[in-house]
Amino acid sequence: MTTLMLRKTCASNRRVPIFRALMVAFLASVPIAPVAADEIDDYVAKQIAGQNIPGLSLAVVKDGKVIKAKGYGLANLEWNVPATADTAYQLASVSKQFTATAIMLLVEEGKLRLSDSVTKHFGELPAAWSNITVRHLLTMTSGIKDYLNVVPPAEWRNDFTHARLLEIMKNEPLDFAAGDKYAYSNSNYVLLAMLIQRLSGKSYDAFLAERVWGPLQMTATRRDSPFDVIPHRASLYDWKTNRFENIDLLNPSLWNNGDGGLMSTVLDLAKWDAALYTDRILKKETLQQMWAETPVNGGGKSGYGFGWSLSGARGHHMIGHGGGRPGTSTQISRFVDDGLTVIVLINGRGSAYGIAERVAGYYIPGLTLHSIKPKKDPSPEFSQRLKQCLMELAEKKDSEILTPEFRRNFANSRRRFAALQKDIKDLKSFTFIISEEPGQLERLGVPIARLSSYRLETAAGPRFYTFALTTDQKVGSIEATD
Repeated sequence: MTTLMLRKTCASNRRVPIFRALMVAFLASVPIAPVAADEIDDYVAKQIAGQNIPGLSLAVVKDGKVIKAKGYGLANLEWNVPATADTAYQLASVSKQFTATAIMLLVEEGKLRLSDSVTKHFGELPAAWSNITVRHLLTMTSGIKDYLNVVPPAEWRNDFTHARLLEIMKNEPLDFAAGDKYAYSNSNYVLLAMLIQRLSGKSYDAFLAERVWGPLQMTATRRDSPFDVIPHRASLYDWKTNRFENIDLLNPSLWNNGDGGLMSTVLDLAKWDAALYTDRILKKETLQQMWAETPVNGGGKSGYGFGWSLSGARGHHMIGHGGGRPGTSTQISRFVDDGLTVIVLINGRGSAYGIAERVAGYYIPGLTLHSIKPKKDPSPEFSQRLKQCLMELAEKKDSEILTPEFRRNFANSRRRFAALQKDIKDLKSFTFIISEEPGQLERLGVPIARLSSYRLETAAGPRFYTFALTTDQKVGSIEATD
């Protein structure tokens, strides 16, 4: 058929039937994904019910390409709106990797040096802080006290200016000399966001929109605001006294300052993940610097880079970060040697980290406890002590093998206590699985020597408990997963 004939044909009244026929033929040739729920869907559904999660969105990315993206539960309970892959969530501390990226863009441009003292850029800070550098802020080794531990919850609704936040921070004594230790403190990233604004003349989120989100077409990523109309925004909930409640207002002038406060979707974060395998935003050598563990004075490493947590599970290197605040639990876990990333965003309480790791285990054999064959128990007697410890905790009794830090931490978690009580009530067996070196060298500020994991058979199915143990065989933390 000639071009002229084709034009005449398309101009005729037969254009609609021909178009429909072509579309039918095209759609018939496109493979349809199976509708039946897979193992991951079944697992996530169980977590939503068991952890009292209102809604959750998940993305699995392999070698920079999305292979699964889905929402579960509800983004809004009042209107019964389902969560989807396009639902926008508050990221909480997952925001820190973007603040760190903005800082490193300024470093690459020569506007900032990692060795710069914070007092060079913040003349209002105490002279005693002159040994604190930009690198110390990025790596959480500054010793600056976390402002959220200073501002009482009763004031979380109040307005805070940058000047007031600086005043709160500088009036607190340093927890340790710069570089001596690692201690997670949100104050570091509030200062970094202020530094971005001072050097660029733009707020940290405006800078990121221009230099990162725009180039990557991350159109759903932005700074959160309770006053703006934000498409597909998930409502935030808490689980209290056996029911969901809307969270209390958290004033954005306190909570959205570079340490948290960004919003995004799992699909936008998948674009971000793909870019991290390239030099589209930062040079590859810069990224490697951000993902290097930070040595601390006196030896040892922190397990933290520049806005990224660095850990591993059974030989699989993981670069990631989690986030948590009232109404939000988030996690991005990048198993870089396997080319696999799992992103989990939740609009309520829940273990986004645990869900991300378990989902990754469906793609990486031997990664998670449920796929490991139990080893021979090196100390059955000590295993019985750990079992007894769980039973004592479930009965609200003290256990002599708990560290004081974990004892206080556990006492403040009703959700973990309720889950433990249920597991112990239905306990059928307690089986040693494996003893491993810890990926994180500290739990709740206490040095950890090894991890011991056990499989608990309950009426609801298997549960896995991991005990973080100190050199003197004290329990520094307990983590439970399905």
